[in-house]
Amino acid sequence: MHKVKIVLSTAAIPFVFILCLFLNAYGDNSGKLYVVGMGPAGPDLTATRALSIVRKADVILCSPGMPKKFKMFGTYIDPGKVAFNPWEGIIGEKASRLKKTDYDAWAAGAEKQRKKVQEFVRSKIEKGKTVVMMDGGDPCVYGPSIHYLLKGFDESLFEVVAGLGAFNAAGAALKQSFTSNDVRFVLLTSPQSMFGKNGEKGDDILKDLSKYETTMIWYMSLRSIDKVVAQLQKYYPPDLPIAIVYYAGYPDKEKVLKSRLASIVNDVKKLDEQWLGLFVAGKCAE
Repeated sequence: MHKVKIVLSTAAIPFVFILCLFLNAYGDNSGKLYVVGMGPAGPDLTATRALSIVRKADVILCSPGMPKKFKMFGTYIDPGKVAFNPWEGIIGEKASRLKKTDYDAWAAGAEKQRKKVQEFVRSKIEKGKTVVMMDGGDPCVYGPSIHYLLKGFDESLFEVVAGLGAFNAAGAALKQSFTSNDVRFVLLTSPQSMFGKNGEKGDDILKDLSKYETTMIWYMSLRSIDKVVAQLQKYYPPDLPIAIVYYAGYPDKEKVLKSRLASIVNDVKKLDEQWLGLFVAGKCAE
């Protein structure tokens, strides 16, 4: 058997030494941010991969209610790893009121919070830490993390882990298909997305959609349901099937209210919940 002898020239030694230092510093110890979709309710509707990433996190960013919600379902999130609420001043009751009364002040606060979060996350990544931002539902469907906080953030530094969205849970609650054979469109929207902050976008899209069989799923609409229904009534018949799925995916709270376009506003006002409800319009709400 021939023996192979490797001879390393003295000129190459400094290069190899520097390369080893680089790999040791940045190879196995590089940090990362995971934006994790935690589903619409609790761990029973959260992907296994998402839960495993949360468990290995060094630092967690989440709303105050997230650990409590998961504890209720028997899943423990280490409170010692939770740094702060990344959406403080961006979403929530106080933020919503400010957004309505003084949008510029809210926007300035949101921008300040975005910079704070990005600087914090970047500093942890540079130290080789795994940071997890726990987002409700799916981060890419009206999730605040990507929409507000990570705008302009280096995409090579974070990964998005898909989650089950509220509309998935709502479809399951209705036991209906959103995409039956005669449905041409499935629309996921919100009052602000459709009409603008002050109605400046108009309602031309609704007028066009009314020509086709469509499933419409409206997020964040209960507080402005009067305006949404008023716009729908311009182009849709009074007997258009409507369903509100409250607490979609919550095994102990989920409730389905079925109604018609002509009566949905009065039916909704009979109930106390003004936030966690998904507005569904179309044949699937029959």
